[in-house]
Order: sequence, then structure tokens, then C-alpha cells
Amino acid sequence: MRKLLNFIFLFLFIIPFYGQIQSYYNGLDLTKTGNDLFLELAGRLEATHTAIPYTGSPVDVWDACKQADEDPDINTNLLLIYGFNDNDGIPSTDRTRNKNLQDTGSGVSGVWNREHVFAKSLANPTFGTDEPGPGTDVHNLRPADRDRNSSRSNRKFTDGTGNSGIISANGGWYPGDEWKGDVARIIMYMYTRYHGNGSLVAETSCLPKNVGFGTELAIDPNMVDLFLKWNVEDPVSPFEANRNEVLFGIQGNRNPFIDNPYLATIIWGGLTAEDKWWANNSSDTEAPTAPTNLIASNILDDSFDISWDSSTDNVGVFDYLIYVDGVYLQSVTSTSVTIVNLSPNTNYNITIKARDAASNLSAESTVLSVVTLEGPKILLVEDFGDCSQLSFFTFNEASNKDWGCETQFGENNSGSMGINGYQEDVLSKDWLITNNPINFDVETGEKISFYTDAAYGSTPLELVYSSDYDGSGNPSDYTWAQVPNVTIPIHSNGSGTEEVYTFTDVDISTITGTVYFAFKYYSNGSPTRWTVDSFEIIADNDNPDMDGDGVLNVNDLCPNTPAGETVDVNGCSNGQLDDDNDGVQNSEDLCSNTPSGEAVDANGCSNSQLDDDGDGVMDNLDLCPNTPTGEVVNSEGCSNGQLDDDGDGVQNSNDLCPNTTLGVTVDATGCFTLPEDNFNVQVISETCPDKNNGQLVITAQTVQNYAVTINGTAYTFTDSLTVDSLAPGMYNFCITVTGETYEQCFVVEVIAGVTVSGKSSVSSNRATIEIAEGTAPFIIYVNGQEVLETNSPVFNVEVKHGDLLEVKTSKSCEGVYSKTIALLEGIVAYPNPTSGVLEIALPVSQKEVTISLYSIHSQLISRKVYPIINGKVQLNIANKPIGLYIVKVQLDKPVVLKIIKN
Repeated sequence: MRKLLNFIFLFLFIIPFYGQIQSYYNGLDLTKTGNDLFLELAGRLEATHTAIPYTGSPVDVWDACKQADEDPDINTNLLLIYGFNDNDGIPSTDRTRNKNLQDTGSGVSGVWNREHVFAKSLANPTFGTDEPGPGTDVHNLRPADRDRNSSRSNRKFTDGTGNSGIISANGGWYPGDEWKGDVARIIMYMYTRYHGNGSLVAETSCLPKNVGFGTELAIDPNMVDLFLKWNVEDPVSPFEANRNEVLFGIQGNRNPFIDNPYLATIIWGGLTAEDKWWANNSSDTEAPTAPTNLIASNILDDSFDISWDSSTDNVGVFDYLIYVDGVYLQSVTSTSVTIVNLSPNTNYNITIKARDAASNLSAESTVLSVVTLEGPKILLVEDFGDCSQLSFFTFNEASNKDWGCETQFGENNSGSMGINGYQEDVLSKDWLITNNPINFDVETGEKISFYTDAAYGSTPLELVYSSDYDGSGNPSDYTWAQVPNVTIPIHSNGSGTEEVYTFTDVDISTITGTVYFAFKYYSNGSPTRWTVDSFEIIADNDNPDMDGDGVLNVNDLCPNTPAGETVDVNGCSNGQLDDDNDGVQNSEDLCSNTPSGEAVDANGCSNSQLDDDGDGVMDNLDLCPNTPTGEVVNSEGCSNGQLDDDGDGVQNSNDLCPNTTLGVTVDATGCFTLPEDNFNVQVISETCPDKNNGQLVITAQTVQNYAVTINGTAYTFTDSLTVDSLAPGMYNFCITVTGETYEQCFVVEVIAGVTVSGKSSVSSNRATIEIAEGTAPFIIYVNGQEVLETNSPVFNVEVKHGDLLEVKTSKSCEGVYSKTIALLEGIVAYPNPTSGVLEIALPVSQKEVTISLYSIHSQLISRKVYPIINGKVQLNIANKPIGLYIVKVQLDKPVVLKIIKN
């Protein structure tokens, strides 16, 4: 069941997180695979199953459904499987219904009953419900609308899209997009729980192949791929997971494929399902390549075949998804498909995607447009979709039950005509007759198609026709004959199980004259409920021009001309002809008279027919094929703009110096030039402030007679020039070459000398210095002692509190950068303990201070005035005994320190 957002919050309290294996599976060997794992799970399901009665006490199936299938949005309701619409006014499509509206057998609509998802009659032996057992297993029972349950009957499941209903292609039942995953996991449970030999109830067999259309698996022929596919496409919803928990509490066992859909992948393979225990989904994230080269063939009025080239994948392509006009239709494992049930003379756009086992989808293929052929002539068609405007009328000879039009019960649960013979209490003679006759003498190839189904009896239904009936009066007074080639079967056993009989394009062309058609129902004591739908009579289309181009088929040399194209007398359009046989159709050929044998381009033109640059010289003779429009050319197709007479690499039209000496370097105008990197200009800035000793050094790679003016002074040189005694500032100058128009200009700056500057920081007894201005190398002093020389402007040295750090550059005129180190905050003594000499940090502004030394017994030992140097005072107690001493520093607020002598 598809996940519905509003369920999520209601059920989080009981849904296990991914990776948490329910304790129910404790003791099982979940490392097994294939049939071994299947049997491992089967044993646990059987050993823990406590069957409950279908109807009875203390808890029966009715009670279980009311608990397990409760609508999470309306707690007085339950959800109906196969339902999809609560707002269309049709009870059979309802998705939710009040719990109390149980089916009591009264025959009224709008009630719910208990649907055996694995149909009772498809099990072996058939499920019984008189005693608790397989037929009362609530994992297989779901609330359903009574009428929708009846529509499903015991039909096998088949693939489809959208809402639930009968699929006409095979008469199977599609449960709907919302419910197909639920159905798949129920079928897997039933197969795992009941896979005996069918000889006894205890050996009940519920084989998936008996309840679903699909391809039997090589690994297990009892399983079909349909249910593995649905298990992947419709993941477990919170509603479904909650239902599993509730039923576990009632009947003692669980559906393992709800607890972890990936178990199906481990057992049967196929597409990789969601893994809720081990997060063991495939690591394959690479999508297949898109299918290519889509080709349509066998195009008819209602079907056509499509084939394509295989996609590739790093692991392997699993199947292909077919889309018609952008809507998913089906999946196939081969590279071809037949698309049916199409409309005549209609354009369909086909696209295909490839899918691998990890459900990675390829990009969409290129669209293939296919137009179906014009269909046969429709003589009569009735789908019973509008009961107010029918092509049939009813006549009742004898009974109180007549044919009735219904909005459902037909093919695909559509509208239908039905007669409820099983309700009759008197003889029934009822007719369903066409409103108008059909003339069989004016058409050819007449065929008939219709749908019927029967249940609850063995009374036959006949399809007859009459050429003397006039459309009024009692039809039994006229002559009626059985429609040729049509015999509607009688129900095989008269049970309530529907049997469908479909007739498609049956030949009835032997009928002649103008005739009425009728379904004739005469009860024979075993009354039957008959349903009629999808009635159609067609004839050959007398249009002899199948492609509609105005040329009869017998004369049409191009019978598949696209619609709207103009054709010649042979029925061929320009898009289908190639008069000059150059391989390009006339509709695309711009050169319709290409000489035989000449190679052509995509437009059908050879070089002898083209003058791409429009200069009057054909391409096969043109040495300059890209002449600009309007330029005059020579006999070889070249203009001045394409020639270079002096060979300097500049076309004549752009050459301002047309007689340049061969081999000389020229610019874009064809005139003398020098390489851009011919000159190297070195600037030497002022060494120290106010020295005015800057320099410019110019070096030339090529020797020439150069001239330059710098700072008002003219200079000449051939390969190098040095200009000194320059003040700081910007200098603009241009270098020229004597006798040439060449000039190259420069802008340079002589930078003024600087005073050393920088910034510093201290951390963990190391000072980091960053010099912003100054000339390397840098010499670093601590308390007047050189400790480091470096060219790096950023460096660090080890310091202690009160040290004087100084930095000098390679130029003494740049000054000295200095910094006094303050490591300590507040007044402290260090080292402490000490063996003799210690210092007291005094971050104060005064130059000296009085310090008294006391013993631990407060006896004065000394009192002296000490100088404060670099924020600290040095004491020496080396001659004092080991012990604890008191130091009193006389400040505005005296400070007392304890010193340990060791």
C-alpha cells in the first residue's frame, strides 16, 4: 500500500525502526537464502499461528478486521481494500466505511464484507470458513465493499495502473495502485504459510501462480514475477505495518514480508525490495543507458509492435518500462512489446526507460511517434456507459425481471446490461434487441465482438438475428436464427463464481439482408445472472486509399505517405523521392540535379554545385573558401583580404607596411615591432629615507639604437642603460627605435626608504614578531644579546617577563624596533620555590620599591630599597636556610608574598 503522509504520526509508536529485527524471529537462521529461508520462516509462521473463527467468539474475523483495518483518520471507520474514492457517490468505490455497516446478507449496497485476497476457490482445497483454519487466516482477509468484492470475485490478479478493476486483456483483477503492494505481501505470506500438497485442509496449497498472471520464476515455478514487482513498486505503509502488529496480537503470527520486504528478494530474487532490517539494499546507484533505435512495425488500426536496441548497465538490465503519451503502460523483460487496445488513425508517442535490479531508471528514450491505421467501418457500437441513450431496447415475454442497465458490472467494471435471473420466481422470457436494423448487403467483411459473463445458473443466453422482424411486436412471432460462428457457453457448474465469455472480431459476413440482432434469454429452471457489454459490429473500410494521399492503394508506390504531404501521380511525396539518386530525398535536396557519382552534403549538394562564400568561384576550384561577402577575388577565389604579398603574415588588406623585409617581426598592421618582453626594467628603490638614491636599469634583448627620456634627461643606448640618483616617485617613459615608428612605454615607481616597524604578540614565553616595514635580513636581540638572524619578516623567539626585545634591519638608517616583554599580570615572585635568586614582577610605574623579608615566625630578616628594572626586582636568599619566608612589598597597598627556599 502506498505510504500516506497522515498515517506516519499515528503509528510511530509501534512501527520498529530500520535495523531492528522483531523478537518474533529470535532463534531463526536469517542468514539462509532461497528455499532454505522460505522453509525457516514457514516453520515459525505455522508454530505460532492460533486460528480464530470466521464468525463467533471470543474474537472472530469481523472483530479482527475492525481492529486491524481501522481508518487512522476516522476511528469509527475502517479502510476498504480496492477502494479509491469517497466523494463520487458510488458506494462500490468507497475507500472508508463505518465499522457497523457490515454485510448482513440483505442484498443492500453500501456495506462491507470480508474479502479473501487469495480467493477461496483458487486454494487447494478450496477454503472453508466453518472451522478456524486457512479460510479464516486474517492475514488474508480484508474489509471490502460488498459489490466491489463481488466484481473481483475469484479473478486472478494482473498488472495495470490507476484504480482497481477488471483488465479486459486477460479478465484479471488489478487491485489499484494503493493496494497492489499489500496484495503482493499477502500472497507471499499465504504461500509461505500454506504450501502443502492439497490433499487435506492441513495440506492446503496457496500457490501464487494460481492467483496471479505473470511469468513463473525459474528459481521457483510456483511464484510469478508480478508479486515481486508489486512488492517493490508499492512499499509497506504505516497502515499496513500497524495491521501486522494488531494481527500478531490476535492470531500470534506475523507477515514477515511486511516486517521486511527484502526477504522476498533473498528468497526469490528479482527487483531489490526495501530492506528494513539490515540496510542491505544494493549499493548499485548507476542507472542503465537509455534505450535507443525505437522502431514500430506491424501497425494496425488498434495495435502495433515496438522494438529497440538493448540498454547497457554496470550490473545488468532487469526490464524496460513502456510509456504511451507519457503515461506508464507496462514493463517487459525483452526488447520488444505489442501495444494493443488503441484507437484508429491516432498518433501515439512512445518512450521507454530501462531499469536494473536495484530499481535505477535510465533516462527516457527518444520519443517515437506512431500513427495507427484507419480502422474498420463501425456499423454498431454500444458500451452501455449511458443508460439513457442505448442502442438496444428490451422486450419481456414472461417474467417480472427484465434486462436492466447498470453503471457497473461490465467489462472492467464499466456499464452493462444484465438480467438477474437468479432472483426470478417465475418463468423468464426476455429479449435485448438492437434499436435499428443493419443492412448486410452494402458492406463486406462484417465482424462482431461482445463481452458476457454468467453466474448462479446454467440457463443459456443466445445471440440471434432476424430479417423479418420489424422492430415492434412480440419478437417470438418472427423468425430468428443463431448468429453464425457465435455460441455463448453455458456456465460450467452453475455456481456464484462468474465465468467470462468474450468474443472478438467473429466473422458474420455470411449474413445477408437487413437484420435486427437480439440477446434471447429463456430460463430453463436453472436461472442465471447474465451480463452483456462492449457490443460492436464492424465492416471492412471501403476507403481504398489507406494513407489518405489521394492515390488509390493499387496505384500507390508509396503507401505510407505522412499525412498532409503533397504527392505525385504515384502517391509519393518529395520526402519519399530522390530524383538525382544522391541519397538525399527531394524534400531535403537543395541541389536536385547533382552529377552522378559526386559526393554530396546533408543538403544534397556537391562541391561543384556550391559556392559557400558567394565569390563566384565554385567550391571545387576555390582556394580561399571563406572569402568575406562583397570582396573582389582573383580566379582562384581569393581577395586582397586573403593574400599576403610580402609574406609577413599580415593580409594585404590590413598591411600598412606592404614591403616589409622578409623575416622581420611585425605587428598586426604588418609594420616593424619588437617582442613585448624585449625590455627588462629593474627598479632599485631608495635605500633610506631622504637619500634620493633610486635607480632604473633597462636591459634590451635585441640590439637596436634606442632612445629614452627619463626625468627630463635624454638617453641613448643599444642594449642596456642605468639611470641613478632618482628621488622616490612615479616615472613615465617611452623607449623608441631610431628610424622606426616603434615605441614601448613604461610606468614605474621608485619607492621611498622606510623606518622599521611591525607588531608583536606574546604567548607561552614566546614572542612572535611581524615586520611590516624594513629591509632583510633582520637581527633580533634580547636584553642586548643577539639571538636570531632571519630573512623572514615573521619570526618568534623565546622570552621572559621584563625582557627587552630589539629588531635591527640590514640598513642601520631604518632604525630599531623594540618591545619590553610583559608576561605576568599582577605582582608575583618567580621562580617559586627557589634555590636562591628570584625575581618579583612589579607592573608599576615607579623606579624603586622597599621590600622587607620575614621568617615564617614574622621575625624581620632584612628591609632594603630595590631598583625596579624592566618591571621586576631581583632578590637573593641563597644564604638563607631552607624554609618558608614572607616578603612584604611596600606599595600604596602593601603586597605580601610567600617564598619557599629549597
